[in-house]
Amino acid sequence: MRRVLTAVLALAVVGVVRADEPAKQAPKVVLQSPDGKKSYDLSKLTEEGPVLVRLTCACSGCDKELPQFQKLQAAYDAKGLKTLAVFREKPEATSDYAVKKDIKFLWLSDPKGDLWKTFDSKAMPTNILIDKGGRVVKIVPGCTVDGKNAQTLSAEIAKLLKTDEVKIVEEPKKK
Repeated sequence: MRRVLTAVLALAVVGVVRADEPAKQAPKVVLQSPDGKKSYDLSKLTEEGPVLVRLTCACSGCDKELPQFQKLQAAYDAKGLKTLAVFREKPEATSDYAVKKDIKFLWLSDPKGDLWKTFDSKAMPTNILIDKGGRVVKIVPGCTVDGKNAQTLSAEIAKLLKTDEVKIVEEPKKK
């Protein structure tokens, strides 16, 4: 099912989570479909389980990372993880891309970058892991086409879900 969404944002500010400071509450964000018939409240989503918000685009680096994040969602889907990809492209371009890439998680289009401002994100992409209950527990900025970011998030998600970590990227076999 296609899920083209536009962002309707409540004003809130979240800083970067550092190891030396406590996790902060995720901002109050409501995402609404273009027709206005369906709303997605980030705080409601985090009541059900952890949410990975991926601020991204369809550039070549993000495109190369996409299969790793598809695998990440598939690995933890049954345990309650929800991934929400927020693309910086216009809704039509995002819709075409999401259909072409067969994206299996929620996604929306935010061409003005409102969600980037809300999360005070400077990097493309930025991955924000929010625990059940709404605390931002990990922010992983930047792109790693080798799978390092997805693997880092897999370890954090496994801790939150109290389950074994899933290997997202297999080590190359030694000859």
